[in-house]
Amino acid sequence: MPMSKWTKRTLRTLEHIKPLYMLPTDPLAEEVLIPGFQAASKVDCMVGFFSSHVLSSLAPGLATYIANSNDSFRLIVSPFLSPEDKVAIEGGLKSPDKIAEELLDEFIVTEDQLQQHTLKCLSWLLRHGRIEIRIALMKYALFHPKVWLFQDNQDIIAVHGSSNVTNAGIWKNIEQVTASKSWLDPNQRYISEKLFDQFNQLWKKQNDDCYIIEIPEAVKLRILRNYNTYSPPTEDELRSLYFHAQSFSEDLEPYSSTPTPKRSFTIPNWLQYQDGPFEHQEQAVTAWLECECRGILEMATGSGKTITAMICAYKLYEIHKPLLIVIAAPYVPLIQQWCDEIEPFGLRPVNLTAVSSAKGRARELSRIKRRFRNESCDVEVVVVTHRTLCDSTFQDELEKLGCISLLIADEVHNLGAEGFISNPPSLFDYRLGLSATPVRQYDEEGTKELFSYFGAVVFRFALNEAIGRCLVEYDYFVHPVELTPDEMDQWYDLTIQIKANLWRQERGKPDDFLAKLLRDRRVLLETAENKIAALEASLDRENLRTLRHTLIYASDKAPEQLDQVNELLNNKGILFHQLTHTETVNREKTAEIIKSFKDGMLRILTAKRVLDEGVNIPQIQKAFILASTTVERQWVQRRGRLLRTCNEIGKTHSEIHDFIAMPSDLEDVDIEARSLIRSELKRVQEFASLARNAGREDGPLKVIDQLVNAAYT
Repeated sequence: MPMSKWTKRTLRTLEHIKPLYMLPTDPLAEEVLIPGFQAASKVDCMVGFFSSHVLSSLAPGLATYIANSNDSFRLIVSPFLSPEDKVAIEGGLKSPDKIAEELLDEFIVTEDQLQQHTLKCLSWLLRHGRIEIRIALMKYALFHPKVWLFQDNQDIIAVHGSSNVTNAGIWKNIEQVTASKSWLDPNQRYISEKLFDQFNQLWKKQNDDCYIIEIPEAVKLRILRNYNTYSPPTEDELRSLYFHAQSFSEDLEPYSSTPTPKRSFTIPNWLQYQDGPFEHQEQAVTAWLECECRGILEMATGSGKTITAMICAYKLYEIHKPLLIVIAAPYVPLIQQWCDEIEPFGLRPVNLTAVSSAKGRARELSRIKRRFRNESCDVEVVVVTHRTLCDSTFQDELEKLGCISLLIADEVHNLGAEGFISNPPSLFDYRLGLSATPVRQYDEEGTKELFSYFGAVVFRFALNEAIGRCLVEYDYFVHPVELTPDEMDQWYDLTIQIKANLWRQERGKPDDFLAKLLRDRRVLLETAENKIAALEASLDRENLRTLRHTLIYASDKAPEQLDQVNELLNNKGILFHQLTHTETVNREKTAEIIKSFKDGMLRILTAKRVLDEGVNIPQIQKAFILASTTVERQWVQRRGRLLRTCNEIGKTHSEIHDFIAMPSDLEDVDIEARSLIRSELKRVQEFASLARNAGREDGPLKVIDQLVNAAYT
């Protein structure tokens, strides 16, 4: 029977799926599993016991999924399999010539093939990466979840209950299975996302209570066991398997049926960096090399620091082999971005943020050491967080590699904090710091130590040089808002308390009590009530049908403002998603949100802090800044988010709307208040200075003059 003609459905069209199925009476496979495969773009499963015979029964759905999805079907199972499945799985690991002998490379997976030749199809699917299986081992217990996860964009159907993925579990036993749809209500969303996160945590080996091992290693270590329904595994057997895997798998190289090709580190031939809009990159590389491969590149946000750093690394690689490149960045989204931009240079970065423990990081570094030792490669790239870089255990493991090493520190100004400069790693032979703002504001000592370690700034490429060359121009609009009478009362009260407690400063630094008073007054300006009304008025002047690729920055000091912004967008029916620390903890969710935003499906991102540094979304072309900041580095980064070029959407310029709240009466205020107002005015004056609409009738200079007059007269 040929595979039926495929008609694309979405998970939301599967309205017939009921919330509860009682097996074997209710048709779980026919109503849920098969349609789920046909509608999903991604399918995962974690289960205690698995039998490939189920695949033949799910053939109409699985064959459609294999034919039309770009993703594999991922399974996490216990090591207890039928003898036939063990043979089929081992067949999936055979070398290409053996597979060719069995004609598996000529297979086309159809319903008919799956139904009649399940075991041979399983081997083929494993060999070609269309099914991925990993084995879960518990120290004293059995891996025993029963969860199917069908995903379509941000929608998830989680099918969970008491049923294993076996013929008995789905068609014979009395079992109960629940179907949770993430879009229906908060409870179902919580359940489906919780199970989704649990699967990904296991898949990435981030659960310390469960040891995950790839099928090739499980075969090598003889971890797989025959499953007999009448004699379940004993506690001793489980413990034995767990410790056996722990003892030996660290010494195994990841399985490959063909020799791993040597890394081919090269500069992409499409990269134009020696002339044209990005010729400053070649100048930066030359400057760093001339300073004996130590120093800091101070380059405007969006001018290509990542690519410049990789060119620097390549030039060093031409001189020193083998070479270990360690890249450190402050945040997980930025690290994933680095990994994406490294691959065009022919390298496969080792992302250590995907490893949850020091032991796991040590294991990855041991593998790198073996590859260097057996000369299977002469360059490796490791990507870590700043926090991991500062960890002494990690530094000790790096030192064991005993090879020439280069440290590339992105957003290097962050490393001027005590955690790094108190014990900087001396093991790196060469060092490269990257930042648009390497000087640490209000921290002269931290800046001095940072430059002492990395070297001086060896190349500068300022924003005024970049705009019109490799960055787009921008229009800037200032929206002054008044404090409400209640807010003015709070301003006066705080000001009186601050003036009465200025004696609490020691060497210019306030104690905790005074610092809180100053912070509360700052928050009063950041979260001024009238900013929401002014934002609504600005949005009302926009064509909401065409509004896309827009950011709204809210305060990170008071969550109420972000909630108010989200409520406003909800009321206007604008598709948006917030992107805060809560979302960025989940890499997959962050990637989905950013992709939907880039594609224009999500029109607005609401954010606080997380998009201040590094994240590359060139489609952004409009921003509404509700929460200003006195930290120059942060507002420089925010402006830089908008200025990247993007031919994909025909981006010609960007637009920044800045909402500034100032007290109506500045008489008889303390020096700290005047400093606060000056910092606000400094920011808007700096933004206006490079804006293309600075002197226009609707431009910022006229508004700034009014603000300055109000502040100083």
